[in-house]
Amino acid sequence: MATIKHTGGALFQSGAERFLAAALLLFAAAVTIAPYLWMLSASFKTGQEMYVFPPTWLPTAPNLGNYIEVLQLPYAGQQLVNSLIYAGGTTLANLILCSLAGYAFARLEFRGRNALFALVLALLMVPTQSQIIPVFLIVKHIPFAGGNDWLGNGGTGLLNTYAGLILPNAATPFGIFLMRQFFIRVPPEYEESARLDGAGSFAIFRKILLPLSRPALTVLAILSFQQAWNDFVWPLILTSTRDMGTLQTGLQLLHSGPDTRWNVVMAAAALITAPMIIVFLSAQRHFIQNFASTGLKG
Repeated sequence: MATIKHTGGALFQSGAERFLAAALLLFAAAVTIAPYLWMLSASFKTGQEMYVFPPTWLPTAPNLGNYIEVLQLPYAGQQLVNSLIYAGGTTLANLILCSLAGYAFARLEFRGRNALFALVLALLMVPTQSQIIPVFLIVKHIPFAGGNDWLGNGGTGLLNTYAGLILPNAATPFGIFLMRQFFIRVPPEYEESARLDGAGSFAIFRKILLPLSRPALTVLAILSFQQAWNDFVWPLILTSTRDMGTLQTGLQLLHSGPDTRWNVVMAAAALITAPMIIVFLSAQRHFIQNFASTGLKG
């Protein structure tokens, strides 16, 4: 009888804990998604409705005028192209360079491998803000670029160029770490069988390991694209003209004046964030699988 009571108490306790956990998760989700829902609601409001007190969650007369106005902005099309080139070029470079570096750290034996990988991990702890000025000076003084001489002086280097946007983010420490952890988890028997057939290291990487790493490459591609798509500081510093700006810098200019129309700003923000939300939701299965497994083996 005592055993039955004890079991019942344990079940009740377990049920109460699950209910509490679910309630906390729902509360956290509501707090997280509330600003985005407010942004969507405001993007369909008129300018007068934005300043109604007390504020209302739903617009009284939803309209698409704000979105049409955003799409008709003078530099919107060019800034969209710039963002796509920046994000797409950064993603492609990360897929190539990080996968190659991850394979080298995971499978190749060379002197100083562990020390070099430790340096890569140390870079994860360096604040991005502390790297902005050195990287800017390097990009500006690239030899023979933008009118520079062989010492990197006299011109603008890679400022205001797509190459200047992409190259500093072409490979990231996190991307190298992610790919290295995935390649470590691949059974070595695949590689051993290929070597017996006469395949070299690059052939093994290209024909065997790379096809197996599609889930990790998917995660790396989405993270790289998202980071570049949402990047504001680096395009703001590197570019000085509107025709080279990205969507994020254009959004900042849209609400920098004294007479900001916040309903139009909210519509622009909704258009900018929508593609990344759709991409993330479509690939969240890969995120869960890879982030749950990359730390299992060191």
